[in-house]
Amino acid sequence: MLANPSRKSEIDAQHDHSVPESPFLLENESAYQHWRKTKLERYSQTNPNSVIRITDPASLSPKTMGEIALQLETFNFAFYEIETAAAEFSTDDFLAFGRQLGLHRIDTNPGAETNGVTLLSAVDPADQRSRYIPYTNRALNWHTDGYYNPTGSRIDAFSLHCVNQAGQGGDNFMLDHEMVYMQIRDTDANLLVALMDEGILVIPANIRNKRVVRQAESGPVFNVDGLTGRLNMRYSARPQNIGWKTDKLSRRAVNRVREILMDNEYITRLKLKSGQGIVCNNVLHGRRAFIDNPASESSRLYYRARYYDAITFPDNLEAEELLIYRDRSDDLNQ
Repeated sequence: MLANPSRKSEIDAQHDHSVPESPFLLENESAYQHWRKTKLERYSQTNPNSVIRITDPASLSPKTMGEIALQLETFNFAFYEIETAAAEFSTDDFLAFGRQLGLHRIDTNPGAETNGVTLLSAVDPADQRSRYIPYTNRALNWHTDGYYNPTGSRIDAFSLHCVNQAGQGGDNFMLDHEMVYMQIRDTDANLLVALMDEGILVIPANIRNKRVVRQAESGPVFNVDGLTGRLNMRYSARPQNIGWKTDKLSRRAVNRVREILMDNEYITRLKLKSGQGIVCNNVLHGRRAFIDNPASESSRLYYRARYYDAITFPDNLEAEELLIYRDRSDDLNQ
């Protein structure tokens, strides 16, 4: 896992008055109200389950880019389907697809391929990777990717691509972290003070065979990017993976997040088929348990790539009615 060199400049930018006035800072109430109104309007006009058809993943058309941009700016995630045989879409093709969306700096891990892509499937119990749930057929509870990473290696986006779907189960569920923020701010903004505290969560060290694989980490649940004003979230619902501050306000704040994740009208569910995938700005997500079809030679297989970049788009897109993402900079400076 490589440290992200842009994080120092991000921290420096937090003290620079040229940084956009983010609606996610509690002192920016008018910017927040403008952003909130726009966000809810977009949610009412756009279908989160829309699947964007892609005929040429090696060269995305401006129209396709605009369609992806619309979904990303509304929900912070987009579903796609590539009209290419699964066997013909390699991990290198997967990365090339991501680069067109501004995704270049990939986060690697010991289980990844040499190009940084991780192949997710249910491995044999004797395999060391089986200690990690993504390599099993068990359910994955709510989390954001890389919640255990150091602050300097924050995951801003990830993509998943289904090569083979499971025989039963394995559905993905997603929730835009900006909507979680909105639901908390609208009911009790004081809880966000706790959730933005640098010490509210602690990730225990990862120790294997008496060797420290990863040091303990601490940080906030919600963080505002100092360069762009974007909102990031770090979270895991698995109690053995995370520790929380125990003061009264922190306990209330964490319980509020849990309540929101238990029942929320904005949760989106979809079982990806072969050739379909997800690109997102590291939203909250999870996965149902699954069973591979014993009669099939192909087990459930996903490509996964995690990035230090957020998804961005070129400035010369056509179909201007789709370019809602361009409003982001205007929203941040209202």
